[in-house]
Amino acid sequence: MEFLRENAHLRFRTNTFGAVFRIRHAMAFAIHKYFNDKGFYYLHTPIITGSDAEGAGEMFHVTTLDLKNIPYNETDQLISDQIFMEEANLTVSGQLEGELGALALGEIYTFGPTFRAENSNTPRHLSEFWMIEPEMAFYDLDDNMDLAEDFVKYLIRYALKLQGRS
Repeated sequence: MEFLRENAHLRFRTNTFGAVFRIRHAMAFAIHKYFNDKGFYYLHTPIITGSDAEGAGEMFHVTTLDLKNIPYNETDQLISDQIFMEEANLTVSGQLEGELGALALGEIYTFGPTFRAENSNTPRHLSEFWMIEPEMAFYDLDDNMDLAEDFVKYLIRYALKLQGRS
């Protein structure tokens, strides 16, 4: 694995990574199929945002400034970013945008990249991952739990059917 970390161009050619990417493709398809069949709308939420999504984690800052030559004015204050003109970050969640979409459309889900900038060097910590966030207007806790249970069972059944085809 360490060799593949340093030679990323060879990852796809290995049995391990080939299997991982095949199942990841299948699960992404199953996720979209599940929610589509349930009548949910797929919502794309911003990846670059000014929102911290309810304090979900440390955020990666996005800027167009040259970090090797950061411009300061006469009083040593950072000159604001010329593109965004305010702080912009990589998202930690699409939830806030999803809630707005659910109020208009009823049932939506997001499925996209999210980013966390916590300083952790453990193998269980990811700086980037894809998150599924269903948002449903007027669901209660029991409705949420029923959906989550049905969703997980669906994905397991889907994966087991794939195994039977190989």
